[in-house]
Amino acid sequence: MLHPAIRSCPVALAALGAALLSGGCVSPNALADLQSQLNQAADAVNDIRVNLSSMQETIDSLKIVVARQDTTISRLANATGVQVVK
Repeated sequence: MLHPAIRSCPVALAALGAALLSGGCVSPNALADLQSQLNQAADAVNDIRVNLSSMQETIDSLKIVVARQDTTISRLANATGVQVVK
């Protein structure tokens, strides 16, 4: 038994039927193209993850270098009596 709102609107029922029927008629070539595009998108996302990981390692390395330089500058400033503004 159909819901009263659906029974009162045959245009909506016809549109729903057309949508269901058209969804089942997808060509195999279209599905293969979609699968290929999804694989390419997955590969691109994986490449982005690898690049982000590499960049994070570089940033972490640079933070260590900057911290060492900051420590060296502070020690030199203390040894020479120069004030360093931070």
